[in-house]
Amino acid sequence: MLHVFYGADEFRMSEALAELRGRLDVDGLLATNTTVLAARGLTPGLLLQHATTLPFLATARLVIVEGLLAAATGRDAMRTWTPLLEALPTLPPTNHLVLLDSAPPRDDGPFRRDGASFGRSALLKALRELPGGEVREFRPLRATGRDNEVVPWVRARAESTRIAIEPAAATALVDHVGANLRALAGELEKLARFAGPRPITRADVDLLTPEARETNVFNLVDAVVEGRQGQAVVLLRSQLADDHDEPLRVQALLARQVRNLVRARELLDEGAGPGEVAEATGVTGDYPLRKLVSQARAVPLAAAEAALRAIEESDHSIKTGELGDELALELLVIHLGELLASTRSDGARER
Repeated sequence: MLHVFYGADEFRMSEALAELRGRLDVDGLLATNTTVLAARGLTPGLLLQHATTLPFLATARLVIVEGLLAAATGRDAMRTWTPLLEALPTLPPTNHLVLLDSAPPRDDGPFRRDGASFGRSALLKALRELPGGEVREFRPLRATGRDNEVVPWVRARAESTRIAIEPAAATALVDHVGANLRALAGELEKLARFAGPRPITRADVDLLTPEARETNVFNLVDAVVEGRQGQAVVLLRSQLADDHDEPLRVQALLARQVRNLVRARELLDEGAGPGEVAEATGVTGDYPLRKLVSQARAVPLAAAEAALRAIEESDHSIKTGELGDELALELLVIHLGELLASTRSDGARER
């Protein structure tokens, strides 16, 4: 039987392959009857040789080819792989061929890394038309907007693994982690062990998810951008004391947010939308993305760039021993507030 798994969501694809392996391995002998081939240098004859070999003392044989769809491009691709298309319907019923394509090898090739251009593959189209095959696309799930697909995925994942989680906790987990399904699955398992028999709560997520600490930096940036230096200093001290964070780590997180602020403002000035900002900065949670866009619209680009330079100067003063790390960070927060808040009203008028 033919199985085609393709798309940019490698986590769900790997789980689909694991599920197939488990379904086929009824006698525990599938591992010795599995062959993994790379598409580069592979010929139809060699592939068919592996795909038609009967399993040895087992009920199933599995042949996995990685990257064939992305490799089989050009004018002669269909002519080259016609022998495979003709032979697939005659494969022994014990044999399973999996074509696995997680991402195209080149950004300037016929495929895009989001998987949207896999549809250009003539080979994929021909494989879809074969009877009895399984063709599944694994595109990245949307983590923002009304059509958020990641929160329902977290809830479904929890239900399938018998983990109880409150709706608000599922939403908070996605806000903190974003659309990284592998990381979400790991965090969900960790939270379940912590919660024990009770449902996972939002407080659990805020306490145990590392990304939650980074969300606190958004609150710090809010206070800085809005000119609330006093509150910003309080939040900074709380970040260092309550989270037991190192000053240099907080500064690094703050620098990342300001870099995102610069990039977001550049894109907004070019007429880009929130989706393009998310792609460029990696900020995918619905609330963090909306907050970043709001901050970027309020701060002129020159002020954001000046803030980034101030962070670099503060880092230099710490590394050269001119100032202690906590003092330098506190002074930096006050200085950033002066740089960003002093032009905030002008920035609002710009838009």
